Amino acid sequence: MKRDILIGIAVAFALHGGLALSGNFFTSAPPSAPIDDTIPVIELLPPPPPEPELFDLPEPGSEGGGGGDLSDIVPPMQADNPAPTASSFVQRIQPPPPPGIERPTGVIVIPGRAGAGIGTGLGDGFKNLFDLATLDHPPVPRVQIRPVYPHEMSRAGINGEVLVGFIVDSEGNVRDPYVIRSTHREFEVEALRAAARWKFKPGRKNGADVSTRNVQLPFEFKLSGK
Repeated sequence: MKRDILIGIAVAFALHGGLALSGNFFTSAPPSAPIDDTIPVIELLPPPPPEPELFDLPEPGSEGGGGGDLSDIVPPMQADNPAPTASSFVQRIQPPPPPGIERPTGVIVIPGRAGAGIGTGLGDGFKNLFDLATLDHPPVPRVQIRPVYPHEMSRAGINGEVLVGFIVDSEGNVRDPYVIRSTHREFEVEALRAAARWKFKPGRKNGADVSTRNVQLPFEFKLSGK
């Protein structure tokens, strides 16, 4: 009988232990954590710039280098523009007259002056030089040159006259021309140039060709139609 009591006690303990253990299976599990539905955003960095391509240039004189000819890859150089050269020519510009002053219209008497193809007609250094009035035969023109009309005076429609004096040497050439008088100074240079190109049959004295001074020649500048 003792044995039955012990078995009953053991069975009771086993039932109580099983019930205690089975209680853990029926307890509710702890609530789970909420799920985050947000989509993660990843920031992308910009890519680095591409590196420039490098070309291997052949060394001068190496094979395949074309003997150092870089005309295919080097752009042609333009020729330098020639630098302007300095000139000693200086053009003198005459300033315009002040307001209220008109051009002279009367005859201007200009004394003889030396230099730059303009002389005094004295004939210093000439031998056998005679005045025109003392000759047996005066000089006779053989070649006559008309003066060039100055462009400024022609455009302005101005007429004028220049009286030129000079020496005719024993060979008939005009020497030492000078201006005796003129209506406008603008005509003087062209009158002197024309007179210097005249040729004469020389004057004669006692049967010989001589040099003659005080020979005068008027040059008239007149536009056609006036």
